[in-house]
Amino acid sequence: MIIHSHTLKKILLVTVSVFSFETLEAADPAEAKTIGRVIRERADLSNFLKLLEKTEVGSQLSEKTNLRRTVFAPTNNAFAELPKDSLKTLLAPRNNDRLEEVFGFHVLRRSLPSIGLETCASLQMSTGQFLSVDYKKGTISGAKFTGEMIPCSNGNLYLIDRVLTPNTDDLFQTLQKDGRFTIFTKAITASRQGKLFQNMHGLYTTFAPTDEAFGKLPAGFVESLFQPENNERLEDIIKHHILTGVRAKGRIPGYLSLGVSDVTPSSAFGQQLNYKISAAGPIVDGAAIIEADIPCANGIIHVVDTVIPPVDSSLLDLLRADERFSTTVSMLEATGLDLPVASSTQFTIYAPVNEAWKAEPYASLVANPTGNAREAIYGILSRHVITGKHVSENCRPYNKLKTIHGAPIYLTREGGDRRISGIAIEETDLEAFNGLINAIGRIIEDPMELPEGDISTVDAIQFVQQVLTDASSIYAKGEYEACWRFYTAQGYKFLSKYSKLVDSNTRGTLERAIRDDQPGFQYASHAWSSRNEFRNLLRILEQREDRVQDSYLMQAQKKSRFGR
Repeated sequence: MIIHSHTLKKILLVTVSVFSFETLEAADPAEAKTIGRVIRERADLSNFLKLLEKTEVGSQLSEKTNLRRTVFAPTNNAFAELPKDSLKTLLAPRNNDRLEEVFGFHVLRRSLPSIGLETCASLQMSTGQFLSVDYKKGTISGAKFTGEMIPCSNGNLYLIDRVLTPNTDDLFQTLQKDGRFTIFTKAITASRQGKLFQNMHGLYTTFAPTDEAFGKLPAGFVESLFQPENNERLEDIIKHHILTGVRAKGRIPGYLSLGVSDVTPSSAFGQQLNYKISAAGPIVDGAAIIEADIPCANGIIHVVDTVIPPVDSSLLDLLRADERFSTTVSMLEATGLDLPVASSTQFTIYAPVNEAWKAEPYASLVANPTGNAREAIYGILSRHVITGKHVSENCRPYNKLKTIHGAPIYLTREGGDRRISGIAIEETDLEAFNGLINAIGRIIEDPMELPEGDISTVDAIQFVQQVLTDASSIYAKGEYEACWRFYTAQGYKFLSKYSKLVDSNTRGTLERAIRDDQPGFQYASHAWSSRNEFRNLLRILEQREDRVQDSYLMQAQKKSRFGR
């Protein structure tokens, strides 16, 4: 096979940046190929060097070989595009704080090679502010990349054709200047929530409805919201469009995105915001996200095409309003379970659609839900209900849930497929103020399982051995991401079934290893890390079994104690 020189060059660049060869890790900064030294050696970065030499962050890039950073360096041509004397003004002693901010806005507090940068939608720079990036298209916050990444001993250096300007506009200012959100900003002001959107001491995510989104509401509804008697309602609606923390649609290193396992944010109003990927694109509580990840000084904005009001219907209200669940509603009423699901107690219901009840033996029970049949129906319904809100759309790959019946049911996720005890979930996470409803096409059966107390260490050992065998087969096919995700799913399954057989430290180590932290790249490395954790887990279980056997032999009469 012939490898062309330009292809080989790219391979070497990625390899150097990811694995940091020892030759780049010189102990003496004067000898190391640090970011600062590379900048000094390049004539086309002489203006950026002036900033570097006057800032604390810049000195670290030259002197610290143990700090990993990524720098986006504007070329001299980029500085030439600035207004006259801009650089001179920036370098003046009176502007030292501004200089630190401008320079820091070009520095990322982690080393990110091009293969990693390709997976990112936004970055949080060392100043704490966000900027957008699309490396595949060659853009970063309005600037363009010029040339390839330059690997350094303490990170990576990218050249860009414009000086990046720190974004100082908060969420509210960004919305005001955009022009599409005049009604939303008016509502924020009228609801006295402006301080929340302008708070620079925290980070927030806003789902911002456009003026067209407000236009979809019934005639007169928007006007009524601004009446004094509806102040509380307006405040609730505005609070339901903002949440604490950063939840991007794309990837931001250091933050978990929307749609990641077990990440379901709650709005400032206190209700969940359920995120899904539909055939038409991403949606949150039924509103389509038409533009995502707009960076602001104190968070990000997602533009939505529909106003998202807080839910005020109960689970029973939702079930009664949906003809698919008319039989389930009748059975709830027949057994008295309709009262709990209409109360303030939170439940998650896996609700069978009408067709599910037509199969035997359920059809006969439904036909006459009295006496013994009523008791049987109660048992059937109660194994479809769990206490509390547990999302299905963005759940962990494997979840053991305890129903109000007392029996366990198992919620699994693989790609776009969600199942409860093997039954496909037809629609996920219909939200009420007191819980969630998931539509399913069959009745959940109720088999008696082996009690957890009867599960032995040998069972756990066999489980882990099988996981290692199956994962090895997946890895051998070159399906590295699939291998890593397989380990993640099986890790949660192990914790559900066998966690009592290991100590808290072992459980914690496994939980950290299988957590979906959106690696974005280097899946082979993550798969190997997961493999090593499972291998360690196997050793711990084998040692535990040895101790059990030794203890048994020591207590047994007339038997050799260690003759195995």
